Amino acid sequence: MARKHLSVAFPLLAALLAGPALAQAPDLADGRRIYDQACAACHGPTGRPDPSSPVLAGLETPPADLSDPLFNSREPANDWELVVGHGGHAMGLSAQMPAQREALSAEEIRNVVAYVKTLADTSDYPPGEFNYFLPIRTKKAFPEDEIVWKGRYTPLDGAPDVMRNVIEIEKRVGHRGMVVLELIHEDDGFDSEVTKVEGGYKHVFGWNRERQSILSGAVILAVPTDGDESKEIIPYLAYARMFGDDWVFQSSARAITPLDDAGDGQLELAGALHYRWTQWPRNVFPGIEVVAEAPYDHFGSDVQWSAIPQLRFGLTKGGHVALNLGVEVGLSDQPWDYRVHAVLLWDFADGSFFKGWR
Repeated sequence: MARKHLSVAFPLLAALLAGPALAQAPDLADGRRIYDQACAACHGPTGRPDPSSPVLAGLETPPADLSDPLFNSREPANDWELVVGHGGHAMGLSAQMPAQREALSAEEIRNVVAYVKTLADTSDYPPGEFNYFLPIRTKKAFPEDEIVWKGRYTPLDGAPDVMRNVIEIEKRVGHRGMVVLELIHEDDGFDSEVTKVEGGYKHVFGWNRERQSILSGAVILAVPTDGDESKEIIPYLAYARMFGDDWVFQSSARAITPLDDAGDGQLELAGALHYRWTQWPRNVFPGIEVVAEAPYDHFGSDVQWSAIPQLRFGLTKGGHVALNLGVEVGLSDQPWDYRVHAVLLWDFADGSFFKGWR
């Protein structure tokens, strides 16, 4: 029986470690031909719509500016292929964008999307292919324009249960950067108050298209609302990589260091694996995270482990509003047995909160 299990496990592990297979390069010349015939009338010959065009005068929603490098780089090519093939409505966008899957083959759709991606100089912008799912505790490497609510419920034996809420506002700056502001609220049954404000900056160091990986770093300053508590400086690294066509691995390392007594800090290591079984964002995607926390002064001896099985629900057609639910199970001597997590995100760069629900 063990030999049978190994015969299944080894090929699976080898497939994960091998990374994505290299696909044949798209035909950009064919993509340009298709673009000139089917797309340029609305989006303009260079990707920038002409406001004086009589075609645009009859449209309720202005076509997207494909020459804008930030817009062009935000989302993966696959999302664009879904829009071209199935129409804007299929992804919660304008119904004015017609479906082309009957007029164009899958290869032609891939070619025209690849050509459209060349209409802006996105060489210094992180590609949207690395815009992976937001885990529950693992930090994300890709910079975002999002508003996120994070809720955590912790039942305790012999003590009041604790509810923690975090409102996180993320805004992209420059080509690779993102600023972030967090408000942290806690309710322990006696006090219900904002306990901490955090702010900082995240920067993408680099990415590798062949390995489908991305590396970022951030520095966060945490300021408690109680003047008796110490401020904290929290640098972290975040790394993500796609394995094959379906598996997304993300990891982060945070050093939480009080400014009053640096030796009283702790290191947090987290890793998440999600199974992206379909390219359509409006679906349910399973995942699991593992978190290890250790204090500086007892590093290696007092590590606390926990695991978080979770489900991500794409709520809108384009997935710009999503919910992640998980249960964190303590694997060490934590004062809690489990925690319930909920993470609701809204990518406001992709439209209003209410767009694309039906």
